[in-house]
Amino acid sequence: MDTYQEDEGGQPRTAPQEATFRTVPRDHTTFLIWRVTESGTELLHRSHYGTFYDTEAYLLYSCSLPGQPAGPDVIRRETKENGNGEYAERHVHTWASERSGTLAALTVRRATQLLNHLGTPVVLYRESATKESPRMLSYFRDGIRILRNGSLNGSARLYRVRGHRPVVLQLEPVSWAQLSSDGVFVLDTSSLIVLWLGRAANLIEKIFGAKIAYRMARGPEKGMMIRRIAIAHDGYEQTLPVADRELLNNLLELRSRSIRPPPTVAESPRPARLYKVTQPPRTSPINVPSQKSAARLEEIKRAPLYREDLHDDSVYIVDGGSRGVWAWVGASAPPSESRGALAAARGLARAKRLSGPVATMVAGREPLEFAALFHRWSWADARRDVRVRAARSATTKLDAVSLASNAWLAAEAQLPDDGSGSLRVWRVSPDGALCEVERPQQAAFYDQDCYIALYTYHAPTGDQTILYYWMGGSSPNELRNLGAKEAKDLYTKLARLPIQAWIYQGKEPAHFLQIFKGRMITYIGSATDYDPSGRRVIPPPRALIRVSGQYAREARGAQVGRGAGAGACYVLRDGARVWVWCAASATGDEREVAKNMAAADHTLVMQGKEKADFWAALGDRRQLLEVSPLKEVERPLPPRLFYVSLGVAGQYSFEEIASFSQYELAPEMAALLDAHAAVFVWLGAHCGPRARDDARALALAYLAHDPAARDSETPIIVISQSREPPNFTGFFPHWKNSMWKGHKTFSAIVSALEGKAIVRGSNNSLNSGNSENRFDQHEKYPLSVLRGPKEHMPSDVDPLTKELYLTHDDFVSTFNMAYNEFRSLPSWKQKELKKSVGLF
Repeated sequence: MDTYQEDEGGQPRTAPQEATFRTVPRDHTTFLIWRVTESGTELLHRSHYGTFYDTEAYLLYSCSLPGQPAGPDVIRRETKENGNGEYAERHVHTWASERSGTLAALTVRRATQLLNHLGTPVVLYRESATKESPRMLSYFRDGIRILRNGSLNGSARLYRVRGHRPVVLQLEPVSWAQLSSDGVFVLDTSSLIVLWLGRAANLIEKIFGAKIAYRMARGPEKGMMIRRIAIAHDGYEQTLPVADRELLNNLLELRSRSIRPPPTVAESPRPARLYKVTQPPRTSPINVPSQKSAARLEEIKRAPLYREDLHDDSVYIVDGGSRGVWAWVGASAPPSESRGALAAARGLARAKRLSGPVATMVAGREPLEFAALFHRWSWADARRDVRVRAARSATTKLDAVSLASNAWLAAEAQLPDDGSGSLRVWRVSPDGALCEVERPQQAAFYDQDCYIALYTYHAPTGDQTILYYWMGGSSPNELRNLGAKEAKDLYTKLARLPIQAWIYQGKEPAHFLQIFKGRMITYIGSATDYDPSGRRVIPPPRALIRVSGQYAREARGAQVGRGAGAGACYVLRDGARVWVWCAASATGDEREVAKNMAAADHTLVMQGKEKADFWAALGDRRQLLEVSPLKEVERPLPPRLFYVSLGVAGQYSFEEIASFSQYELAPEMAALLDAHAAVFVWLGAHCGPRARDDARALALAYLAHDPAARDSETPIIVISQSREPPNFTGFFPHWKNSMWKGHKTFSAIVSALEGKAIVRGSNNSLNSGNSENRFDQHEKYPLSVLRGPKEHMPSDVDPLTKELYLTHDDFVSTFNMAYNEFRSLPSWKQKELKKSVGLF
């Protein structure tokens, strides 16, 4: 049991509402920002939106229609809450930095006054500078700026650019200590803008840094440049033109150059934790106004969490780690606990040293970010329910042409076409060879085996191919690894054009099931019995098969073993005889799916009307005929988009992009779309070879680090830019296939900023934005460190190749040549040179 003392924001005050809030519309969509001071609350003009000063505090209010974009450009519309789950999305954010002082707590109290005026449930967030929630950042399409009040240096200002929805942070003082090799920085001087690009910085931040430098350099008239821009690459500062180098040297003495390396500590997977808030009895009968009550938190469980874990008569805190700390208030929770919910969450965040956002909400108004921490959360969205029902019930017009023009239907049904294309299937043998499966048996799988399926269909934009790799639930890891290698080789052989999909038994996506027309059956064991030809597998002569699903795209058949789950329909095979058994609770659609699964002359048997021949054939498996309870219709969560940042080898970070559209996808990035039942990895045309090679690994890392404790066998689907299927594009409103035509690469942007002609095909790795060459991939250290004693050498330095750990400038000054010239020398000559400079 943990106890946390409430801060000043924990107890709502009943102070008079400020006149400012009386004009806030209660029944219309809007977006407003106030600056909070000790004396009052000042409504900001729209031109100041997105700029925050670090000694001040701010209050933001957003009201938008469900599923619609929010922010300064929100269209003013009336909100009508009709009681059927259709509510306006209302969010209030308080923002402060460490330098804001007591204004942080004051802003929370002003937020309470705003909530009292609105008189309707609102999600309240307590934001901290540079750790803003994805929802707050989603309001500002061009990012936010966090500036210093009372700047110390009037001649130059230093900014760091971070994130996909970029946060531009002003840093003081201007010194090398502020710079790090994984960052992008803009140095703003009266005569020159210097864009400094860290060696390990990601390409998206470099592009945003270039755009911000351009905005700073241009004058009041659009397109007119009043200051020059110089591009300084990490370790290549000495290659700048003389005048630019001298200016940089005056501000950042180049001789004292020292750059912080990127962080290398990988964040360990951390499942979400659920706490229950309790209020301890008062020890004193005297009510002392100055005393603040303490909230006690009792840890209930760790992820996986379910909606059923939350009871309406209580208040709970969910610790989502980097995804925030959330206070959930039940509809009938005690007022004393409800009032202190935000303070209790804030206290837990402080105790756990979590720097992400803290938020509180009431039951029924949970945002997507909170619901995604739970398994099988039923998402209340009346508008989306219509689409989900339409997708489930659609049995016609699911061909590739109609789905391409109704991408939303393809996305909800997860079908790029109707499954009528061409199909080839191979079974992976223990020696790694591929054995093609004959067409009549393509729908038969074994749970100890792995299979590769290559499916091709004709789409309006041309032929599309999907490469499925299916892994049985009992298949050994050695066989899975062999199959993965074969699947990768086939993908490479096909010029990396197919969509790649890694799928697992029992979790197959709808389209994979649709390919087999509702007749896919997974048997127990491995395919070892063959007919005399050696090409046809002999299925088990006696088998009890549990059938699930109401449509062909949901139909799965699985041979029942000991300890198997329940079902509504079963297929019993005994030699040439086949029975279809249906529970009394089975729907008509489930019965039709089971009859189709039998795929032969069969006898239909209803529960309670079984005959002796059926029981005789079933034999000792009678207890396996277990009826499943009726399942509620699933109301899946909306998809979520994440920008993937690649750190050192094997390390990835994921930044959520809330309220996303296709414009969030850039050709230089890798993105992850979490559709909950499956995870899509989108690879931009210029994302770099590492992202392409690590596509599955980064998806697995995402699943492992999701605090909701996701299933590591969630299907993973990898797609490339310009070959997106409609079951992916349908999650993005108003998808345009032509959006990236005329896209400017990073090298073109750099050339334009520097006023140079674009030289195609000859840009080095620095101008392309991806430092893939051997020299720039290594961490850099001062020459004195590399010449020092062995016991003081950094652990990652290879003593035989110390020269690789010099910056380019240090290398040139030490060897009087560039690294590429040095590398072309004979090995004996390289050794002599290294000995002469003390690096061997």
